[in-house]
Amino acid sequence: MPEESDYPEIDSEGPELVYMVVANHIAARIERGELKPGQRIPSELDLAEQYGVARMTVRRALKELRERGLIRSVHGKGTYVQQPNPPAGSTEG
Repeated sequence: MPEESDYPEIDSEGPELVYMVVANHIAARIERGELKPGQRIPSELDLAEQYGVARMTVRRALKELRERGLIRSVHGKGTYVQQPNPPAGSTEG
């Protein structure tokens, strides 16, 4: 789990939307391999505490990540890092 200092400084008065700061940070963790495909990510409540933001902000960030295809939510089970899609133009098989 990342150190507290590894989380971005969130400025609600800053130019970037807070949910996008959270979404971009989680996306970067996925890209760096800190969060691996198939791994369950923390609950909305846990993420809200980790980032110091409201639960609704986390919910919007997770929606953004689902729209990007980076995570998937399973009702009653949790939210998981999505398996990456093969690069466009690659031939599988």
